[in-house]
Amino acid sequence: MKRIGNIWEKFCSKEVIHEAILNAAKGKRKYRKVRKALANIDKFTDLLHEMLTKSTFIPSPYITSIMKTEYGKEREIFKLPFFPDRVVQHCISIVLRPRWNKSFTSDSYACLIGRGINCKEARYNLNKKVKKAIGEYKHGPLYCLKMDIKKCYPSIDNQILADLNRRYCKDPKMLELLDLLNFNGKGLPIGNFLSQLWINIVLTVLDRFIKEVLKVKHYFRYMDDITLLHSEKGVLNQWQWRIMNFLWYVLHLEVNQKRQIFPVGRYRTERGIDFAGYVFRRNSTMVRKRIKQSFARKRHLEKSVPSYVGIIQHCDGKNLIEKIIKRDNDMNLAQLGIKKIERPFEGDNIKIEAIIDRPIQVLDFEVRPSEKKPNTDYLKMQIRFEGKKRFVGGGYQFLCEVLKQVNKKDLPFDTIIRNKRGYYFEGTIDEE
Repeated sequence: MKRIGNIWEKFCSKEVIHEAILNAAKGKRKYRKVRKALANIDKFTDLLHEMLTKSTFIPSPYITSIMKTEYGKEREIFKLPFFPDRVVQHCISIVLRPRWNKSFTSDSYACLIGRGINCKEARYNLNKKVKKAIGEYKHGPLYCLKMDIKKCYPSIDNQILADLNRRYCKDPKMLELLDLLNFNGKGLPIGNFLSQLWINIVLTVLDRFIKEVLKVKHYFRYMDDITLLHSEKGVLNQWQWRIMNFLWYVLHLEVNQKRQIFPVGRYRTERGIDFAGYVFRRNSTMVRKRIKQSFARKRHLEKSVPSYVGIIQHCDGKNLIEKIIKRDNDMNLAQLGIKKIERPFEGDNIKIEAIIDRPIQVLDFEVRPSEKKPNTDYLKMQIRFEGKKRFVGGGYQFLCEVLKQVNKKDLPFDTIIRNKRGYYFEGTIDEE
């Protein structure tokens, strides 16, 4: 394997730094510090050039925050300043990415230029490759092995990554900088620009083991989400344990307990492969339910619609697009598994227990028949609580009966919610 040498001068060049500032600013021009750097790009280029040539660059401490994903998971996000930290990482990407790309197999798709779920080149189009692989089992049994790595980013062994960096680069100054960034905390911090590239470098070792040692024909990896296909369940069981042993003893990683082997169904009532935003079955490919629901909610946002259409048009979703876009408000959103909301409410959802016996201001409300309990109503109410807009929802029948008699022209009004054999507005029932 040929290693890159003598790239420090190119890395420190003003041309590379200038390009890195522009790359790091993409999609972040709303931030004041980014706009300031772009307005004085020559000044910031000279400043970073001086820092790198004189070896005075030191990584800044991380700012951490907790983010909840759409699946309900909580992740710790690490943030670095735009200048100089994020710009330096983009500089590293510019000079080393061409060498890294040569080592990646064609079975990895995330965070790589020219590859993706629906990219133009068929060789790196994940959607088409999964469909083609399933089509080869048209007349026989088909089983799927799905697994992902437990806490992949925080669990990366920094020493293993440092050794892998030395397989691609032999410039001592560049390796010193890579080690400075690599050992700046345990594992790979989620939020770092280089973390997504480095995770691919580490897992490429796994890719080559699966393809070259196990000789797996139909293998796909999207970041740490792994999918293998075969006609025999026993073969997948053998591969599963060999992959788990390889991850544990070679890369010091652990597979999530949710791993499973299951038959791939033909029809919608049977189980499909939920992977990379789609559900693949032997006779059809459908978009993931959460994406469908999100599209229906955001169908009125002009900037959001094209992206969702781009996802759905690569599966069997022609009728879904027509239903959501063309029929618009007349469509039955219950068929999509979501509720039709005519007036979206502002602020965060708050439990009704948190506002009991405390003054609130009712700003707006919606009372409609409950979809779960027949002959009952469902209430969604926009309130102002402690100076902030919040909303509360539930099947509170006493509240619903009162609000049905309220004219929207009389809003807003101040009140207090009490709880005695059910939630009610103060003064609306006999409280003795």
